Amino acid sequence: MKTYRYKVQRNGFGLFLGIAAETTRLTSVPARGAPVSERVWLDASEVDNAFHGNRLTLNEHEVACLQFGLGKVSGDIELIETSPYLLISIRALEIVEVGYAEAALAPAIAGWAEAEFFLTPRRCDVSRDSATGQFAFDWDE
Repeated sequence: MKTYRYKVQRNGFGLFLGIAAETTRLTSVPARGAPVSERVWLDASEVDNAFHGNRLTLNEHEVACLQFGLGKVSGDIELIETSPYLLISIRALEIVEVGYAEAALAPAIAGWAEAEFFLTPRRCDVSRDSATGQFAFDWDE
């Protein structure tokens, strides 16, 4: 299991989110999780708070952000991996409530996958609307 720490520090805001996950290579369709692509699946059913040790229950938007971010790199993963199915299981999150934005899960899981599978990093710039406080992630596509 590897941990990836997504960190952004800009004028006026900062984001931090650590994500620990593991890959299971399977020969048949995973029994749990949801497909992100044809061969890459995501399981976020047993996620712990890495700082406090308690179990986290991710909401639908958080899971969707993880699926979106993993989807950004799933094609690259499928190009280099030969296993019929890959189950990416999120095991723990390092969340600092002050700097937590659900949308940061997307670049965090993409960064984790880039490190796990030795992929070329994708550029993802983040900005924050000072009036609304909303974050925007530009994947440069």
